[in-house]
Parts: sequence; structure tokens; C-alpha cells
Amino acid sequence: MSKGKKIAIAIAVLAFTALVSGLTTMAVTNYGSQSDPLVTVSYLNETVRPQIEAAVEQAMEAKAAELARQFQDIVSQSSGATGASQPSGFVVITLKKGQTVTCGVGTEIMPRIGSVVSNGPDSPRLIDETGGVSVTGAGTELTVNHMYMVTIKGNGVKATRDNTKLLIRGDYTVS
Repeated sequence: MSKGKKIAIAIAVLAFTALVSGLTTMAVTNYGSQSDPLVTVSYLNETVRPQIEAAVEQAMEAKAAELARQFQDIVSQSSGATGASQPSGFVVITLKKGQTVTCGVGTEIMPRIGSVVSNGPDSPRLIDETGGVSVTGAGTELTVNHMYMVTIKGNGVKATRDNTKLLIRGDYTVS
């Protein structure tokens, strides 16, 4: 190969490389500009945004359904056959003579009308929060308008008169 041919090939290769480089640079600098954006606003508003909104709406509906099921479970557990009270506040219950109230730990009881005695297998049966003393004996009469707390599961009170009314807050069953 002659020297002239080699120079001609080298010039051709350089020219081709310069052309490719120039076209690449021009394409890169103009790609995604204000006049030729990568993504148009109309695409975002008409396609992407509705998809995102639908996905968020679906997730919110699923979470709302889950919360509704959990709420219904709580409501059904706190009422019905067990006689359990609402945990947020006191409820009034009326007992007949001989009925017993068996409580969970932390349940509070305030005798309001009538007469009740401590009941349960374990001592101390109740704590008199008003008087600051333990009620240890089974069958101990409780003072009206004193607040009592159950500290051992299964302890509670027994009515000794009809139409006995208690304020109670916490877990309990009446039998």
C-alpha cells in the first residue's frame, strides 16, 4: 500500500470519526430539551397521574376495609355473651342477690347501690383504692362509693341483695 493511500484512509477514518462524534454530540445536547422533552406534561397528566391516583385509592380502600374489620372484631369481643365492658369507661351493671362478677386483672369496681362481698379463690381478693388497703377475706362486705381494683384474675364480687348496682371498668363476666 502506498503512502498516499494510507494517508487517504487515515483522513477518511478521521472524517468518519469526526462526523459520528458531531452527530452524537448534537443528539445528546438536544435530547430532552425544552423543545423536545423526554416526557411530556400531557403524558404525565393523562397517563401516569391517573395510574398513581388509582393505586393510592386502591391501597386506601384496602386499609379502610382492614380497619373496619378490626373495629368490628373489637366491638364483638367487648359485647355479647361475655358481658365484657367497654375498656374506655365505666358501665353500670345491675345484679340480683347471689350473682357473681368475675374479673380480669386491673378491672375496677365501685359499689353504688345495694351490697356486695368480695369473692374469688386467691388473696388479696381486691384492693380498696379509696381506703388504701387490701381486701383479703372472701365474703368481706365492700363499702359503697369506694373504688376497688382486682389484682388477681378470677377474683371479683358477689351481690348479697337484689337490685345491686355497680360501676365497673375492665374485663368481667356476670354469672
